[in-house]
Amino acid sequence: MVETVFFNGEFLPKENVSVSPDDRGFLFADGVYEVVRWYSGFFFNMEGHHSRLKRSLRELKIKWDEADSFPEIAGELIRLNFLEKKPVLVYFQVTRGVAPRTHTFPSPSVKPTTYGFARSFIPESTGKENGISVLLKNDIRWGRCDIKSIALLPNTMSFEEATSKGHGECIFIRDGYITEGSHSNIFFVIDGILRTHPESEYILSGITRKNTIKAAKISGIKVEEKAVHESELNRVSEAFITNTSAEITPVIAFNEIPIGAGRPGPLTELLQKNFHEIVKSYAYK
Repeated sequence: MVETVFFNGEFLPKENVSVSPDDRGFLFADGVYEVVRWYSGFFFNMEGHHSRLKRSLRELKIKWDEADSFPEIAGELIRLNFLEKKPVLVYFQVTRGVAPRTHTFPSPSVKPTTYGFARSFIPESTGKENGISVLLKNDIRWGRCDIKSIALLPNTMSFEEATSKGHGECIFIRDGYITEGSHSNIFFVIDGILRTHPESEYILSGITRKNTIKAAKISGIKVEEKAVHESELNRVSEAFITNTSAEITPVIAFNEIPIGAGRPGPLTELLQKNFHEIVKSYAYK
């Protein structure tokens, strides 16, 4: 079946898409992206993803006049590819557009390049119900991790290193404090309190992260948005990562050193259950 994508205002077969070699996304990774999950009948927290896309555009000063149409574009990609009854990820990217290569922004500004697709997928957490180990390493990324930028080379290099060593994710450390993963946020349980790095320029404000915090508060679990220092790892009884494609995935070891009992803990399992209840609530909105 021919895959239909969105490109510069049109829905068309993927093979008909042609991106200019002068596109600033190609030359400079000058663009942003968003990924939203379709749960075989509804989008999960589309409003949150839409708001984050518009924030990323503002932070990079990319003006896309049709930004409010993102939810409708995502829905149409589902429909045109006959994916209504399947689990799907919709990917959407906006670059600054096509212009002669200079380090300055185009003046006057040019029309941004927009590209989106929808594909069925197997959730990243599948087969990882018993937890994963993660690799800890120094954060080699830039200082604006809060922007969902397409400049992901440090992330992909770090994730490749982690997987090549048998780990399920790479978790970054900056100045001794654990920030987030290559494509996830991370949570810890210390003395019965759920802790995660506060929102800042050093982490992406994850949609699943926000809803996990919501699930914790509904569950009566105390939450502290406070960074965990690597010296505190011996106090961690449970840990897990969160992202759109994997929801909540237990972490059972750091650098092959087990956490707690070396298996998913009770707070993690409770939060998984309550997170799924939040997801299901979007089916009726």
